[in-house]
Amino acid sequence: MPFTFHQSTEFDEAEVPTEMIRLLLDIGYVSTGSGRRQDAENIFESVIAARPKQELAFIAYSFMRMVFGEYVEASHLLIEKALKINPKSEMAQAFYGLLLYQVGRKGESSVILTNIVDSGEDKDAYQLAESIIKGGR
Repeated sequence: MPFTFHQSTEFDEAEVPTEMIRLLLDIGYVSTGSGRRQDAENIFESVIAARPKQELAFIAYSFMRMVFGEYVEASHLLIEKALKINPKSEMAQAFYGLLLYQVGRKGESSVILTNIVDSGEDKDAYQLAESIIKGGR
């Protein structure tokens, strides 16, 4: 079943400072890693409501879905949300490569991740792609 979330409040992007968005994303990742699914979900949905035209919260939310084994939902967030917003997002591509790796589609994953390592410009996406490739050896 595809991901849906209910955006109840619209924010002016200027109302939520970028530093707060970064902090919330970090807290969401920590909540995910601590198994606090509901907290992470609430945080990511709030960031999406505050920044609906930026892909980073969708990427973070997809990671949370991957951690909890919800690969279809994670894929939807990456393909239908993050990559629709920014088709050139190397970070979204790297996380999609991670998702493919986790579901056993290692050949497809390798193509995406190798492309990021070979010609990518996003340092963080490069590091993620490289670590996934090295971890798969």
